[in-house]
Amino acid sequence: MISVSQKIKVAASNLLRSQLELDVEDYGIKSLSDLCNRILARYGEFTPPDPTKLGADDTLYKNVAPLQFTLNQHCESFSNYANSLARSAGIKIATLCRYYFESYVNLPRGKRECFIFRENLDKLTSAMEARENVNLTYRGQAKHVSPCFLAFSPSQVRAYVVVCDDRVDALAATRFHSLRLCHIRGVAADLGSSAYHCENFELSHQAETFREHFDPFLCYGQQVKVRLTEEGAARYDRLTTNRPKVIAGNRATEVDSAGSKMPAKKDARLECVGVDGAGDYTFECSEKLAKVYFPQFLGEAEILEPRQLRLWFMEQFEKARGCIGGHKKLVAPYLEPPSLSHNTVELTIYTKNI
Repeated sequence: MISVSQKIKVAASNLLRSQLELDVEDYGIKSLSDLCNRILARYGEFTPPDPTKLGADDTLYKNVAPLQFTLNQHCESFSNYANSLARSAGIKIATLCRYYFESYVNLPRGKRECFIFRENLDKLTSAMEARENVNLTYRGQAKHVSPCFLAFSPSQVRAYVVVCDDRVDALAATRFHSLRLCHIRGVAADLGSSAYHCENFELSHQAETFREHFDPFLCYGQQVKVRLTEEGAARYDRLTTNRPKVIAGNRATEVDSAGSKMPAKKDARLECVGVDGAGDYTFECSEKLAKVYFPQFLGEAEILEPRQLRLWFMEQFEKARGCIGGHKKLVAPYLEPPSLSHNTVELTIYTKNI
């Protein structure tokens, strides 16, 4: 028989322990004991165990340090349930706990994120259904937004809430943002408000478009034009993490049925899968993704459009130059992007001898 405030030891595999510890670290949970209590407090959300299949031999885990935690007051219902199973089927408390911990770990990681942050998710879901705005804090910044939908990364490793902000003068696509659920805090409904993304057809259509073609950087329908050098093209082929899709270019390629590269068809949107040497390419890419992906190319990739993004890269490279030493004597920047014909720009940089 167990009761609240009782200390429990659960024999567990290294894999089970490592997955629980990973969630504790990534989701900012106070301790492993706290996570164990959260899982058991909501045992009813998992499929009930089959008592005839819970006879695992604890000696399988004798060389692994057991999970140790103390049941808190939120687990009173679980303790009653465990005592009932112990009387009726002779199920040990440690075996039952391990079953629920394994059920939790077997969820896709994005679903585990939803499980841990269910309170905020429920508030966001209610606001979606009521078409209301919410106040929340994201990575320490206060925001007033309308939640649109919940989505997951392609491998279901992360959970995102796509929201629309309050910038009425901004382009429709740029008003939407994907927020990691685990970084959202303090959700409070703005009762009686009207959701920003429901203000007009353009915004509501954009929200549906992002829902149908979701990616964490919300790239669908957005374009960035980039001039790659030969080395830049080689890096694009190598750097596959968060790599944007090629949708146009003077040397864009696609793959034929035999797996060989060939020149992309004209206007073959999203069929292009690679680049073929130096040239100007158009990527399906949001500014947010461009700021993550293209800085690693350094001088091997030149942002041509949009102009605002081009200026951002110029400012960042100027800051980087200042950080490694040198006189901050700046030559007036070349503000307009070059035409598709080859242009060269000379920039004189004065540096100290190092």
